[in-house]
Amino acid sequence: MDSMTMPDMGACALVIVDMQNDFVLPEGSMTTPGAAEFVPALTRLTERFRDKRQPVIHVVRLYEPGGGNADLCRRERLATGEQLVIPGTKGARIAQGLLPKGAQLDEALLLEGRPQPLGEQEFVIYKPRWSAFFETRLHNLLQDLGVNSVAVAGTWYPNCIHATIYDAAALDYRVAAVRDCIAGITDKDCSDLERISVRIVESGKLFQ
Repeated sequence: MDSMTMPDMGACALVIVDMQNDFVLPEGSMTTPGAAEFVPALTRLTERFRDKRQPVIHVVRLYEPGGGNADLCRRERLATGEQLVIPGTKGARIAQGLLPKGAQLDEALLLEGRPQPLGEQEFVIYKPRWSAFFETRLHNLLQDLGVNSVAVAGTWYPNCIHATIYDAAALDYRVAAVRDCIAGITDKDCSDLERISVRIVESGKLFQ
């Protein structure tokens, strides 16, 4: 990894993707293996970014009842009444411990496409498709915050994390994939990411 692609940890944001109860909890309607197990490590990493006064961006999915705003591959299932990250439900909430104490999602604001501030350097945004950058204000928000690097964590690697990382690289962000805080990532995935100069790192070594 050269000087142009090594993440600049002084200008880095933590981007946490889809860590909502329906995807994380064992009883969630679309739980992803391994996500619940790394919540403590991700919580510690989130606190580290807060302590350093560096941006933390939580990215969420919100499906309207019936799935009218869902991806085509999920729309039929949701149209039959399946419940998945429906606004106002427990399943749509971000996993316990990851948000600042007392914070709750403003789902109406998020569905309008507007970032929800949780603090000076912390926000929630809604994404309508796999990538956190697709038809969202994430790129503009990161630019406003002076960010040139992103550390990506969350669930699930084969779709949302993969799409987010590749879009981040395409937008010339320096990217770190926090391996122990990404559900579904494999050795081959890490090898593929290294080929596009993504840094693969454990959460405890990110700032080393």
